[in-house]
Amino acid sequence: MDDVSSPLPIRPRQLIRDQVFATLAEEIITGVRPPLEEIRDQDLQAEYGISRTPIREALNRLADLGLIEVSTNRFTRVAPVDLNAQAERVETAVAMIGYCAVKVVPTYTDDQVAAMEAHITGILATELAWTTNREGLALWYALWAELVLSARNQTMVDILDGRLAMHLTRTVPDQPVADDLEVYMRASLEQLRALLHARDGQGTRALIEQLFLRSVIEPLRVEATAE
Repeated sequence: MDDVSSPLPIRPRQLIRDQVFATLAEEIITGVRPPLEEIRDQDLQAEYGISRTPIREALNRLADLGLIEVSTNRFTRVAPVDLNAQAERVETAVAMIGYCAVKVVPTYTDDQVAAMEAHITGILATELAWTTNREGLALWYALWAELVLSARNQTMVDILDGRLAMHLTRTVPDQPVADDLEVYMRASLEQLRALLHARDGQGTRALIEQLFLRSVIEPLRVEATAE
C-alpha cells in the first residue's frame, strides 16, 4: 500500500483509495468542490502525496455513484445537481423508510418506542426552522436511521446510507424553513410520537410520506421548474 506524505482525516487501516474517496465525496456534497469543477489527477497526487492508482480507483467509485462525470481524454469534473433526480431519490428513500415502518412499528417494544421518542424530543428541542440545514439534518437522519436499522435489512441500509444519503446532502437548504412549514413539522413529530405509542405502522408510513412530500420533494420540484 502506498504511503501518505500528508495526513488525511481518515480512520486507521483504511485503504488509501478509500481515504481519497471519503475526502472527495465530503468535499463534493458540502460544496467545497462545486458542480462542474474540474478534478485533475496530478493535482490530487500533489495534494495527497500519493500515486495515481488509488486516485483513479476513488474517482471511478465516485463516477459510479454519479458524483463526478468522466469524459475520456477530455475531463473529470464534479457532476451537476439534478433537482428532479434528487426528488426521485427522496421518493425512493421514503418508500424504503415507509416499508420499515409498516414492518417493524407494530412489533416495537417499549424500549424501541422510547428510543424513537428520544430522537423526536431532540429535534423538537432545537430551533426547528433550522433543522433542515446540514447540521440539523443529522438529527432527522438519526431518527429515520433508528427506524430503518430496526428492520434489520442490511441491503436497504447500504442503499440508504450509501448512494442516496450522499446525493441528498448536496441539496440541503441554507435558509430557515417558512413559518407554516415549521408548524407542520412540529405537529407531524408530535403525531409521529402518538403513532409509535399506538404501534400504528400504516399510519407511520402515511405520515412519513406526507412529511417528506411537503418538506423536501415538493420544494425540490418547484426549484427544478424555476431553473
